Amino acid sequence: MNANPSTPPNAAQVTGLLVWSLLPCLAIWVGMYALGSALWAYFLYHGLCLVPAIFYGRTLWKESLRLPTPRELTVLFSLAIVFSAIAVLGYELIGSKLLSDEQTLQLMKRQGWFGSLFWPISIYAVIVNPVLEELFWRGVVLNALDRVRLPVKHFGIIWSSLAYGAFHYGIFRLVLFPVYAEIGILMLTLYGAFLAIVYRRTGSIITTAIAHGLLTDTAALVLMIDLFRRHPNFT
Repeated sequence: MNANPSTPPNAAQVTGLLVWSLLPCLAIWVGMYALGSALWAYFLYHGLCLVPAIFYGRTLWKESLRLPTPRELTVLFSLAIVFSAIAVLGYELIGSKLLSDEQTLQLMKRQGWFGSLFWPISIYAVIVNPVLEELFWRGVVLNALDRVRLPVKHFGIIWSSLAYGAFHYGIFRLVLFPVYAEIGILMLTLYGAFLAIVYRRTGSIITTAIAHGLLTDTAALVLMIDLFRRHPNFT
């Protein structure tokens, strides 16, 4: 990683960045599998993987701290409503083929994402998580790799999106039935590429973080609320 955006990273820095971008996979595994805690997973992922890189590579993203325009906000909020509605409708129609409600609820309870901690963790996930993820995946990883001349066109978008999708696999395989976890990772990789394009088109990491939070993270929260609605007596 190179903290100076005017100087392309050298081979050692690129290698270090590629390795660092895979650490979230380990952080999620340790947090959710070894420690069995969503709180620990967030701490390891955000605190040890993302925050140090965001701070060290701050010159890569600080010029993109531009507020979204009213038009961009209108589009994002409209898309968020549509996306959440589609997610809930899809869950109602084919959710039983993708996952088990009872196993998902049990998993959330074991991981600490339940009871009095539900809303604190959920608010953190919808607000803090997209900001840190966009600063890291698009602000640092994408920007740094885009400054390297490589034979693979758009390598920055490809790698940042693949690594972004890959670290979610440890989460998806706990929730989704076999095969659907892999399909989910493919879709999330494409979503990462979409966010990279949003970032490049708007030039605003703030707009991209808002898009991230309003689309996927809010939709995930809406799905969890709908899950509780379907199982009000679950304890």
